[in-house]
Amino acid sequence: MLHDSVAKRRSLKALAAELSAIAFLVPFLVPFLVFYVWPVVKGGWMSLHVWGVAGKQRFVGLDNYAKILRDDNFYANLWHSFYFVLIFVPLVIVFGLVLALLVNRKMPMRALFRSVYFLPYVLSVSIVCFIWMRMLDSGSGLVNSILAAFGLPGANWLTDPDWAWWSIAITTVWWTVGFVMVLFLAGLQEIPVEFYEAANIDGANSYQRFRHITLPGLSGVMRVQIFYQVIASLKLFGQVHIMTQGGPGDTTNTFVRYIYLTGFKKDLFGLASAQSLLFCLIMLIITAAQYRFMNKRED
Repeated sequence: MLHDSVAKRRSLKALAAELSAIAFLVPFLVPFLVFYVWPVVKGGWMSLHVWGVAGKQRFVGLDNYAKILRDDNFYANLWHSFYFVLIFVPLVIVFGLVLALLVNRKMPMRALFRSVYFLPYVLSVSIVCFIWMRMLDSGSGLVNSILAAFGLPGANWLTDPDWAWWSIAITTVWWTVGFVMVLFLAGLQEIPVEFYEAANIDGANSYQRFRHITLPGLSGVMRVQIFYQVIASLKLFGQVHIMTQGGPGDTTNTFVRYIYLTGFKKDLFGLASAQSLLFCLIMLIITAAQYRFMNKRED
C-alpha cells in the first residue's frame, strides 16, 4: 500500500514536471508553428497551383517546378548568389579577423574603437545602402572625389558591371564586419595567455605565434563564422534591391530577388513558392555539406 502511494506521488510529480515543461515551451512553439511551419506548408501547397493575388486558380502539380528548371534566369540568378558568396565571405572573414586582432591589443581608447567598428551593424539595410549610394555616386561621391584628389580615375560603381558586385560586397562588409569582429574577439580572449608566454620564451616571432597559436585557437569560431556568413550571403536581397535594382541589366540580380519579382511583380505566387522551396532545398544541401565538412575537420 505504501509502495503504491509513493509510486503514485512520483508519477504525479513527473506529470507536473512535463506539464511545466510544456507550459514553458508553448510561448515559443505557438509562434514557431504559426510563423515558420505553417508558411512552409502553405507555400508547398501554393507551389502546386497557379496562384495570384486573388488566390488559387488551378492545380498544376509539378508544372511550376518543371518551368523553373527550364528557365535560364533560374541558373543565372543562382550563380549570382553564389558569386556574391565567393567575393564577400573571404573579405568579411579576413577584415573581421584583422579588426579583432587590432582591438584585442592593449591600446588607448580600445573600448571606443570596438564600439565604432561594431556601430554600423546596428543600422538598417536601407540606411546602410543610402549612405554608400551617396559615397559611390559617380558624379559627386566621396570615393571618386578621393580618387580624383590622388589623380586616379573614378568609376561608375553601381552601373558598371565590373564594379557593381564589388560595390555591393564592400557595402555589406562595412555593414557586417563588426559582428564578425566581435565573434573573433570572443574567440581570441578564450585562448590562454600562457600559450603566448611560452612561445615568447621559445623565441617565436609574431607570425609564428599567429600561425601556431592564434589560428588553431580560432578554428572553432572560424568554422562558425564561415557557416553563418555563407548562409546569410546566399539570402542577399536588400542591398541589391536598393542599390542596383538587379542591374546593370540583370548582372546583380540574386535568387531571392528573382523570387520577389516573380511573386510581387508578376503576380505568380505559385511559381514564386516553388522557387522558394527549391532555394530552401539548395540551402539545406549546402548546410548539410558544410556541417559534414566541419565535422570531418574536427575529427
